[in-house]
Amino acid sequence: MKRKLALYDFDKTVVDCESIVELYKYGFKNKKIKFARTMAGLASAYIRSKLASDFNIMKNQMVSILKYFTEDDLKEFVTDYLFPKFFFVEFEDEFYSHDEDTIKILCSASATPYLKYVKDLYPFDYIIGTDLGGDYKLTRGNNKKGVKVKNIRDLLAQEGIEIDYENSSAYSDSYDDDKYMLRMTKNRFLINSKVKKKGYENLSWHTEETK
Repeated sequence: MKRKLALYDFDKTVVDCESIVELYKYGFKNKKIKFARTMAGLASAYIRSKLASDFNIMKNQMVSILKYFTEDDLKEFVTDYLFPKFFFVEFEDEFYSHDEDTIKILCSASATPYLKYVKDLYPFDYIIGTDLGGDYKLTRGNNKKGVKVKNIRDLLAQEGIEIDYENSSAYSDSYDDDKYMLRMTKNRFLINSKVKKKGYENLSWHTEETK
């Protein structure tokens, strides 16, 4: 069945931050993680990822801190720490401007264990993040660039959905990272981006603090 889609990135698109960085701040503030040990682990992973030319080494280290958080912690991080301070006001307006028949998908490289709680704030139909296994390592790769497209297509195939290309829309702050996802729809929006491209509309979004 052909359906209209609204595809959203998360960091710098729905929220005005890099959410994993804010999770670290939240962890330090609430003494869930120790500063010196955490930063040493990140530094080591950065060097190893550069030597191996493999960003997944760094990504695995970055998301490994989730093991120190309970489900309640992660929910609080999204619904009380990120919201409403970091959420763009215009995102909410845009989100609720879609008609009831539009399938809304949040698709981000952010880790699924906390990204899923955005659904407690906004009724996305599907949330696709970077999945982690029991060892807190990536299970399907980093949900970025072409991986996003694959994961979206896999979901749509599973649900028997065909994209109504002409009437669907996609939103991201990053042309370089998300042009692959944006090209899945005719209506493409770049959020707070300096990049100007034919076929893309630039939108300026703000938080309550920056309006």
